[in-house]
Amino acid sequence: MIDKNKPIPNKTLLTVILMLGWILYVSYPNPLHLFNSISRLLNPPVMPVAVSDYARELDNKTPVEIEQFVYSRLPYSYDWEVYSMPWYFPSLDEALEKGTGDCKARYLLFASLLEELNIPYRKNVSLTHIWADYEGKPHSALENAGEAMVVIDEQGKLRVSRPEPDLSRAWRSFRQGFWEAMPGSRKYLLFSGFPVIHILFYLPWLNQSQHLPALGAGLPAGLKQKAAPGLPTPAGKVAVLSFLSLSPSIRSIIARLFN
Repeated sequence: MIDKNKPIPNKTLLTVILMLGWILYVSYPNPLHLFNSISRLLNPPVMPVAVSDYARELDNKTPVEIEQFVYSRLPYSYDWEVYSMPWYFPSLDEALEKGTGDCKARYLLFASLLEELNIPYRKNVSLTHIWADYEGKPHSALENAGEAMVVIDEQGKLRVSRPEPDLSRAWRSFRQGFWEAMPGSRKYLLFSGFPVIHILFYLPWLNQSQHLPALGAGLPAGLKQKAAPGLPTPAGKVAVLSFLSLSPSIRSIIARLFN
């Protein structure tokens, strides 16, 4: 039975926040890579001038042949394998330097070539894929109008539609790219953090303020002084922040929660 007079503890919420923060840290030790990737997805850094040498060689080729050149120039690899991140939108220079990549890298090279050769195309984005669509492009299970969620045409006009994706295929793609391609060391690191976070909040010794008394030095005043029903004591907060000191960005975010 729930005691309505008892303050609702925030341990569960904070545990979830910390676990999500841990997942973010393991996936993106530098969160700027994620923010940059989102920015590039919204506005892909297509660079026609950077591929002018390739364009001269492909001047008399059809879009289908140009696309095949892109596939040969950038063999498919998952982002985990190339950039040690689950999802990363590279620049064109990065893609060419690595010499491999997934649909995002291939899109940049293909779109840059099409623009340099004055071939019109449309930017298509689905739940798991991005591709350049052009007149006469053969459709596939992955690249078709039903999969497209966002389309930007040759004039830059944006159209958003409700996609009709193959959810089983989308799930397989997500699992392969985000989980199966994830290095074993990252998986171990990911799972090792969850019990530690749980212990930080739920072990009885966490409520003993005499533990870890010397770790409060240098922490925000609010962190050392405030206490609220259901929250760890100051020593517990110190333990949490000490654990999260691996990532200064996550540390600062959690510090604000306690202030």
